[in-house]
Amino acid sequence: MPSETDQPTPAHRPTLRLRREPQRILVTALCPIGDTLFLTPALVQLRRRFPNAHITALTFPSNAGILADADDLIDERLLAPERGPEHVAWRYLWAVWRLAHTRYDLIVNFSFAGSLTTALAGLRAPRLGLRYPPLFALIGNHSKEYRERHAVDHYFKAIEALVPIPTNPDERVPLFRLTQEDREKARKLLRERGITPGAPLVTLHVGGDGFNGRKRWAPKRFAEVASRLIERYNAQILLIGGAVDIPEVEATIAALPEEQRAHAHGLAGETSLKGTGALIEMSALFIGNDSSPMHIAAAVGTPAVGIFGPSDWQEFSPVGGNGYRSAVIHSDLLCSPCFRFVGNDPLWKQNFCYSYACLKAISSQRVLDAATELLRERAGAPG
Repeated sequence: MPSETDQPTPAHRPTLRLRREPQRILVTALCPIGDTLFLTPALVQLRRRFPNAHITALTFPSNAGILADADDLIDERLLAPERGPEHVAWRYLWAVWRLAHTRYDLIVNFSFAGSLTTALAGLRAPRLGLRYPPLFALIGNHSKEYRERHAVDHYFKAIEALVPIPTNPDERVPLFRLTQEDREKARKLLRERGITPGAPLVTLHVGGDGFNGRKRWAPKRFAEVASRLIERYNAQILLIGGAVDIPEVEATIAALPEEQRAHAHGLAGETSLKGTGALIEMSALFIGNDSSPMHIAAAVGTPAVGIFGPSDWQEFSPVGGNGYRSAVIHSDLLCSPCFRFVGNDPLWKQNFCYSYACLKAISSQRVLDAATELLRERAGAPG
């Protein structure tokens, strides 16, 4: 008798044949936080296809929080490297050793680093993974279709050999699970900062260490936008991020007129990833660079203005549910974008541009206009 795995759905015929239904599945998500959000819709489909399998997710410590409180999707999280006082190399090798001594019936590599890690562990099981163009490491990829495919769809393509790609747009929305505890901690933080309900909350993410920090719009321009929002809406500005973002947060607040600085609250480094998400969810608007908080905003339904410099806005634009509104702001320089999804550029190609020309070409007025329009739509006010 053929297994359930071998039975094609009416619109989908699997190309990977499994000898039996997998009992243990390893999913590798050794990737940045934003990419982890992008792969969650594919993870939903994988769980739907194999509801009884034990699914283990392998992540970095930095992005593990994306899959916290996702017990309906995964059964176990493993970290590589694991947390501890030892040197990072030893902690990584310990994680590889643990993998090597565990049996899996199916491996899904949602990251290039995951492919290398599972190979190093010597795991023997059927594999699925991201589709890379032939010889991409040497020559890259110049297919228009591949270059215009959104990151969410790249992850769907990774499991297409077993799982049909959903046709409902709402099934493309990344998942970010918040608990009541997460929300209460965020409300408590606001109370401690003296931020009371009434004035709209506008969350800014002025940092982001991706692409060696080259995706950051200037703090001075963020301050110009924040100043106008304070002036026009009496907005309370929440500047979020990790500890690494504190210098940009401080520079943004310092660039505000002195009389407006009481409206700006530097919260970088003071919240967990889930706490940051709760603050974004409570906000009327999010404005930020192309980084994980922008994608969290889309996942929790907060309108967002995304500022794109070197990264490809077609591949990394925010994805929200039905009726979700966002604005993608980018320059039209011929050299932009120059940072794309894995497989577009050869691995040897290094980008040495630190001119920030693509970001300098974006005026604060363009971002302010987009923010004002989204706030107007949310309030239901006439144009």
